[in-house]
Amino acid sequence: MTKKTVILLTLISFNFMALAASMQGQPAPAFNLQDQSGTPHQLADYQGQWLVVYFYPKNDTSGCTIEAKAFRDNYATLKNMNTDVLGVSLDDAESHRAFIKKYDLPFNLLVDANKQMSRDYGVDGGMAIFSYAKRQTFIIDPKGMIAKHFEKVNPSTHADEVIAALKELQPQVTSDNRGDNESLAKVTEVIDGAKVYGQQWPTAVSEQTPLAVALETPQTFNTSNHVIAGSITRVCQKKGCWMILTDGESFARVDFNDHSFYIPMDSAGEAVVYGRLVKKELSEEQRQHYAAEGSGELPAVSYEIVADSVKISGV
Repeated sequence: MTKKTVILLTLISFNFMALAASMQGQPAPAFNLQDQSGTPHQLADYQGQWLVVYFYPKNDTSGCTIEAKAFRDNYATLKNMNTDVLGVSLDDAESHRAFIKKYDLPFNLLVDANKQMSRDYGVDGGMAIFSYAKRQTFIIDPKGMIAKHFEKVNPSTHADEVIAALKELQPQVTSDNRGDNESLAKVTEVIDGAKVYGQQWPTAVSEQTPLAVALETPQTFNTSNHVIAGSITRVCQKKGCWMILTDGESFARVDFNDHSFYIPMDSAGEAVVYGRLVKKELSEEQRQHYAAEGSGELPAVSYEIVADSVKISGV
């Protein structure tokens, strides 16, 4: 073994063992990175809410997959706590898109190709072809301060640790005290007497598909948004953050883009949804959670609609 090789291996070993100094209590370094779709994200975009930024080594590896799926399964809880999630790695946008699609991740993954954000947060690991982002997580408060820095992360338990930390940091925020439904359910616009919730209704899209027809060929409706029609039978009785859309014997849970908007809990009548079909595998815990909110018994595997807008004609 040459002297040069020994020096290189020593440097690599030292880099693997080194841990970044804790940044807890410091201002979060600003960032400006694109996500899997090319959309830029800046720290300033998240002012006024909590943000979980988790760095990880590589898409589709064992630990990183476990960690991502745990954040996915707990994403609704985090959104209820006024908290969003960003994953960051050195992987490119194509790799991020494949990872998101494979595991149905509801949050964005940032592309830190030149390692600038990793360096700023002190998680730059390895060197040359061995470069990676160390597995560390930062909870950033609504004022842009690092409220919690996790320097050691166990992918299997980390999402639960983040939620526990948030409950300590913001004890006044729970899943049941973010305000009454009337103040949360805001009408975006009224079109021919029908109330629109969420984003403005896409007037350029005129064709609508009955839910039963959409479910016959779900692959046609899962790559982009479509207008899907049916009747409302159930609404989340805790927040109004989802509803059940039916069409004859067919039905699907409609997720309002991970709590991005709400509808009145007594909503009824005909509805059209602007969104896409997503195949969902619900754990027994998730099914019990939705049942407690009034969903009835949902199947373990089914298609649901992730909606950007809902237009309701009725009460």
